[in-house]
Amino acid sequence: GLEKNYTKDEILEMYLNVIYFGKGIYGIKQACLQLYGKKPDEITPLEAASLAATVANPARYSVLFHYANNLDRSRTVLSLMNKQGYLSDSEFTSACASNLVINYNDFHNNYAENYRNLVLFEYQNMVPNVNYNKYKKPFFIYTKFDAKAQHHADRALLNYANDIRDTIPSVQAELLLAENKTGAIIAAASLGNHKKSFSTKRQPGSLLKPFIYASAIEEGRLLPDSPILDEPIHIDGYSPTNYHNRYSGWTTAKQALSQSSNTCAVKILQEIGIQKASDRLQRCGIPLCERDKTPALALGGTTYGSSVQEICNGYLCIANGGMPVPAKCIRKITDANGNVIYKAKAARTDRAFSKETAYLTTTMLKETAKTGTAKQLSPLSFDIAAKTGTVAKGNGNSDAWCAGYTTEHTFVCRYSANTLPNKVTGGNHPTKTVRSLLRSIYSTRTPMPFSAPNGVKQISVNKNIKDNLHILIPYEQSPVGARENILSFGKYTFLKADPNELFLRNFTVQKTITGAIITFDIFPNVTYQASVNGNIIPIEENGIKIKSGKFPLIRLDIVCSNEGQILHKATKIIRL
Repeated sequence: GLEKNYTKDEILEMYLNVIYFGKGIYGIKQACLQLYGKKPDEITPLEAASLAATVANPARYSVLFHYANNLDRSRTVLSLMNKQGYLSDSEFTSACASNLVINYNDFHNNYAENYRNLVLFEYQNMVPNVNYNKYKKPFFIYTKFDAKAQHHADRALLNYANDIRDTIPSVQAELLLAENKTGAIIAAASLGNHKKSFSTKRQPGSLLKPFIYASAIEEGRLLPDSPILDEPIHIDGYSPTNYHNRYSGWTTAKQALSQSSNTCAVKILQEIGIQKASDRLQRCGIPLCERDKTPALALGGTTYGSSVQEICNGYLCIANGGMPVPAKCIRKITDANGNVIYKAKAARTDRAFSKETAYLTTTMLKETAKTGTAKQLSPLSFDIAAKTGTVAKGNGNSDAWCAGYTTEHTFVCRYSANTLPNKVTGGNHPTKTVRSLLRSIYSTRTPMPFSAPNGVKQISVNKNIKDNLHILIPYEQSPVGARENILSFGKYTFLKADPNELFLRNFTVQKTITGAIITFDIFPNVTYQASVNGNIIPIEENGIKIKSGKFPLIRLDIVCSNEGQILHKATKIIRL
């Protein structure tokens, strides 16, 4: 026990250094400074009694909120001090006759309270790894706290949270802002239970989708412009549906993520394998458990949920080109002599994704911020990558998120309650809160635009084939009709098939007495037109019938099209 290692006076000193006085005030020194503007050895007996009265129950006896209760109990404390010989009769009479004058100083409180609580929580969780007695001697914690950013974050959160508090007083809301390069949290705003807000795990919803897409890109199975069919699906009894049961049909991966398609995300997860996606999520700093390895992972369906700080870890990873960078407040801790007793670890060197994958994922999240579920950010004039998440519950929602980054900062905003109004979705209050924050942060400057790494290349594909057959084929393989430029990188493997093999699969020539019958597999949704030596001939159910002429060689031209768009032209020279 403590008694074996410390004297009673030392234990009392430890207690006084951490005891809570309400309104985010911890420790006797801070209480004296903030409530009375004095050092501990400067306060009066009545002020000391007031502090002693508070600690019994800060919620009931706080001098800031319950002055009369505090003053009444303070006089009880003074009476006990007199009876036990700590105050003379004259000192007791003088103290009881004096007024308790509050000189409240907010310099360490109010807007900094949320940030300080996050620092304390972070410190308490690292104590076993720090060989230093936090109570015995003075020590100093260094952060990258930005007072202006904190002010902007608090104001942004309150502006939009007040819209909900009138109907849902229990609503919780958090807003986190971190530096991309270091992962240093520079602002942390919270509404509700300040002590637990940033560590509370809630269902992240669609915020996990970008990591599923990124995993598929990293495996060389997906590009932002890859066609994908948005449709109802059924997987071993699991039947995810889209919001309001709306399906886009054939679309691109970029648009599917932008519109937050549930079925497309599950399809992609099934394509690459749940284990690979799970591994990459955890390498990004988002913890999972074995029970999370189900198709529902694509939609953020996890056992324990994620905290705001964990989601910040994940988006910091993409913002840093696939390099994991943990979101932390504390940069270092020193003793009174300046000796470093703890220093934040540098970013890990084991990548979760390549730079190319991170950038291609960013291009998709840029689209989300422009035209997708995070389009409330579109009025801002600089590059933003963002994703929203909404967790439905009954006839309302339980959680609404917006997370993303610029080239300088990563942000996460979450609103939560047992039941939120239907209007509180990820694309509404959280995204508007982020918009307000970023508009203030970058009011006098703009962050640099996102830039592509050397490995990302722009290539041309056959647009007609992409739009009609939903296949990506480099234009040089089928240089007919329109072309479209898309972004690609080395890991992606395009379909290498000869277009003749694609459109004229199983092409055969069967000679007959009068000529020949030519057959091949008809590609769905493709119109075929054939001509022999320039003359159009019909394509019958059992093939193309060609009659012998004067010459042993004939030229067969076949044009493949869809709704008037030419997809492919093929020429065959046939000897009869």
